[in-house]
Amino acid sequence: MRGRVRVRARVPIQVLLSWTLTACILSGCTWWPPPGSGGMAERHRPDRPKCTGCLRPPDPTWQELDTQRQLAQGHLETLVLRGAQWCLPGQVAAARDLQTRIVRELFGGLPLDAANDLIVARARLAELERRLDYIQGSGACMTAGTAGAPYPVAE
Repeated sequence: MRGRVRVRARVPIQVLLSWTLTACILSGCTWWPPPGSGGMAERHRPDRPKCTGCLRPPDPTWQELDTQRQLAQGHLETLVLRGAQWCLPGQVAAARDLQTRIVRELFGGLPLDAANDLIVARARLAELERRLDYIQGSGACMTAGTAGAPYPVAE
């Protein structure tokens, strides 16, 4: 028994790495989402829902919600033109994110969620308008439209 030498089979590191790499490639694992999905999907909204082969007119409820969404979007853009993005940039960003969420819910087939978020958006836009009126009225935030200056000036 003493004369026997036990020999272990050693696997070179290159063989292990090649098998690991092959297993990863064949399993299809990736570190990134496919193009057009994941990540910043909330920032890129479709303009209209994709409807291939639709033979019936759109749902009247959907049309009403889309009209309400467009009105809220117009209200937000009016506030931005009045200088809200200079005086209240955080609230404008939150309102834009909510608008994007409404669009995705509406085009994703979630009309009740879109309706609930439209109610929230209207309330936030009314609050944003009230705050903008107060801030501009008190002179705390002067914009080109309120002061006649070429550039927005914040005090």
